[in-house]
Amino acid sequence: MKKALLVGINKYPDPENELHGCINDITDMADFLVKSRSFQKSNIRLLTDHRATKAGIVTRLKWLVKGAKKGDQILFHYSGHGAQMASRAGSGEIDRLDEVICPYNFDFTDDTALKDKEFAKLFAGLPAGVEFIWVSDSCHSADLSKGFKKPGIFKFRNFKMPADIAWRNQSVTPNHVDLNTLGKSTAGAKAKSKLALISGCKSEQESADAVFDNRANGALTYFLLTSLKNDPQKKLTLVKLVADINTKMKAEYTQEPQLEGSKILMNKPFF
Repeated sequence: MKKALLVGINKYPDPENELHGCINDITDMADFLVKSRSFQKSNIRLLTDHRATKAGIVTRLKWLVKGAKKGDQILFHYSGHGAQMASRAGSGEIDRLDEVICPYNFDFTDDTALKDKEFAKLFAGLPAGVEFIWVSDSCHSADLSKGFKKPGIFKFRNFKMPADIAWRNQSVTPNHVDLNTLGKSTAGAKAKSKLALISGCKSEQESADAVFDNRANGALTYFLLTSLKNDPQKKLTLVKLVADINTKMKAEYTQEPQLEGSKILMNKPFF
């Protein structure tokens, strides 16, 4: 069985957070999966704009992993805003930053954010032998002051941060920054051993919402699909694929796509 959930959010409630290439990202990926990776349309779900609330995404993620068994291939592709949120310890003190993706209704609260540790819990129960790739074309930037525009880039995929949230995030001192990754908790370690995550940039960087041939796309998604289409024999492992993407991007973009997760999956091709 091959299944995919593709989430793209261009239009957020605040027009200042509007993006341009996210829905193109996921429709391009859907076309590629059907034409080049033998996915059936009935096993691909797209979720866009106002329907992509936290509840909507979580419901469809549960569909994505339900019934998964050894040999299945699963893709979760998210294109939209990313952010970092300060989290409080049991004592009430702010002690770290969590990386999050930003659903349509995101407002810097736990009820509206999808945190890395929530993904870890969702994915930890996957059985061994499932090939699960997660593509996150979003920002997880610690320094959100770099959102300048340059030719070919609409903006960066970091969510507009209110002053009170920015102040709270700044209260996490360098000695207490502990960016959660999929391997931080027991559930995270289990999830990390079963999936490979391709992210648009490093934690301190931003992912571009850009223009290619007069059409909007996320830079990661555009170069990911370019590399995959140039490799019809599937000779590129994920490690080599992400290296190829970085090579293609480095002349024009400061972001550096990253790869983490299962060593077994990282040494296999993209489905």
